[in-house]
Amino acid sequence: MLISGFNLSATDYRASRRRLILPLAAAVLLTLLLLGQVGLWVTVRREGQAIAPRLAQMEAELRRHEEGLRAARAAIPPETMKRYEAKVAVFNEILEASAFSWMGLLTELERSVPPGVYLTQIHPNLSTGQVAVRGVAKTFDELSRMLHTLGEQSSFRDVFLLHQSTKKATPAGPETLEFGVTLTYSKGRG
Repeated sequence: MLISGFNLSATDYRASRRRLILPLAAAVLLTLLLLGQVGLWVTVRREGQAIAPRLAQMEAELRRHEEGLRAARAAIPPETMKRYEAKVAVFNEILEASAFSWMGLLTELERSVPPGVYLTQIHPNLSTGQVAVRGVAKTFDELSRMLHTLGEQSSFRDVFLLHQSTKKATPAGPETLEFGVTLTYSKGRG
């Protein structure tokens, strides 16, 4: 027997069921996330409690070693410390000199110096990378070209002409221009 007008899957029934299922699913998901967070917190706290005694032991051992080091340093006479500090400074200079790229500097200078310019002295400061260069140019145009080329090189910066002076002509040759330049060589270390 069929009753007319009676339908269990009516629109109101389905809508009320959806309104009930969505919040219930969200509550279940949030509860699972909360349980996961609590579980993670408990695990991290246990690990922290397990590591704490070992960390305290290592800190005590470090303090003991530091005290031993202070006592050993106090027993060393100041003259001996100064002597060793001087030796360390010399070794550091040797290391800096060995790390300086002479070939790189000379190659970059060779690329930058035009044919009419001759370098007579090259003095690098190994700790700062500053290089003092002295030389002779046949003309001021050649000296200007060298300065311009040095300034364009990526390995040189802060290129400055310190001085220039005209050298009187000798019976064997023409008048020349002596100069001094400073620059910073950035590829020279490391």
